[in-house]
Amino acid sequence: MNKHIRWLREQIPVWVERSLISPIEAEALRQFYPAPAAAPPWGTILFSGVGAVVIGLGVILLFAYNWAAIPKFGKLGVIFGALIAAQAVGQHYFRQGDWRRQLGEALAVLGTMIFGAGIWLVAQIYHIEEHFPNGFLLWGLGALALAWAMPSVGQGMVAAVVLSIWGCSEIFAFSTAIHWAPLLLAAGVGGLAWQQRSLLLLALTLAGFYLVLLSNSGVCHGNLALPVALNVSVLLVALAWLLRRGLRFPESAGLLEFFGWGGFLVVVYILSFGDEAGNGLSWHSRLAEAHRGGWLVFYGWLPFALALAAWATVVWTMRRARLPVWGSGGERWLLPLVAVLAQVLALAMASVTDFQMFGAWGVAGIFNLVALAVAVAWMAEGSRTGRLKPTLLGSLVLVALVAARYFDLFESLATRGLAFLVVGGVLFAEGFFYRRSRQRQEPAKEAA
Repeated sequence: MNKHIRWLREQIPVWVERSLISPIEAEALRQFYPAPAAAPPWGTILFSGVGAVVIGLGVILLFAYNWAAIPKFGKLGVIFGALIAAQAVGQHYFRQGDWRRQLGEALAVLGTMIFGAGIWLVAQIYHIEEHFPNGFLLWGLGALALAWAMPSVGQGMVAAVVLSIWGCSEIFAFSTAIHWAPLLLAAGVGGLAWQQRSLLLLALTLAGFYLVLLSNSGVCHGNLALPVALNVSVLLVALAWLLRRGLRFPESAGLLEFFGWGGFLVVVYILSFGDEAGNGLSWHSRLAEAHRGGWLVFYGWLPFALALAAWATVVWTMRRARLPVWGSGGERWLLPLVAVLAQVLALAMASVTDFQMFGAWGVAGIFNLVALAVAVAWMAEGSRTGRLKPTLLGSLVLVALVAARYFDLFESLATRGLAFLVVGGVLFAEGFFYRRSRQRQEPAKEAA
């Protein structure tokens, strides 16, 4: 758009000179199409930032080479001097209203990185033996405080990564679940992403939230990870639908759908295997046997209740707006139905004697049908509307499902060959209908 505006403003004097428009009309055009703001000198910012990092690495290596010979107070002076200098210069430039703001943010982030390194260097100088994940916690909280104080998306990204490392280091190194770590990520970093309307920061927050939450539930009991992933994914898709029709940050809906549908399909795909279906849905009975009722409620039922509440809000909103419930995108209603089904199956395995004798493949067959229904719905929608995204996604889900059954269900070569013939025929027909739909749309686009 900026190129078009520049071209227009360059042509206005020529049009006036040739009497194509009057000077009054020329001035009206200039006011209606103001000159675009000067673009930040990204080349200067990029090379200056890379140069600063390289110089910093060189200084660090020089000091590392002579670190043992530097006195204790000299080491502290180097650490705190570098930290204060980077933050002071960064904050000074960050307050500027032009391209220097981005440069200042980069320097402030460098200062936060020095702060993180300084935590371990100070511990090494004074031989402090401490629970090492606390260093990541202190570093992450410092980055988070600066992220809100500035405010800064870059600092928020550092906080998201470091706090995720802190939560995972507690879990994987000490088998200790930090149950408030996902809440800290969601409220502290996710709130900043919401305030700053940053999709990149929101993506990092969601990834860290998923990782820490599933790791926590896995530490409490390994079988809890699947229901937690399923219910949180179902919740995210409902929130995406509500946000898309809201006034605040509707751009985040696509990102929430990506994580929600991605998590849902991964869980359904895992449960489509016979052994995994029987094991993954036995979480209720196994937690009852282990006398972990508190975690059963917190991880087994709370995300499920939140997901159902979100989908109830979706239904209420649609009825209030007089929107058709079963319209385009009707496959989304599979998500709450599958969440309820998984909960019912988990309860049945816990309460009905020898329920698993029903057959693991009998349970897994349900999830195979769910994955197949999603694939068919997306392929049909893409072929009908000529949209590439649902067509491609549906095809990938179908191919992944058939490939999985190739190894564990289709034993004879004849059955495998028939399965591939059917899938190939479906994909061929899909391509034919998709092309026809695109051809019908081309005249309408040309007319518009």
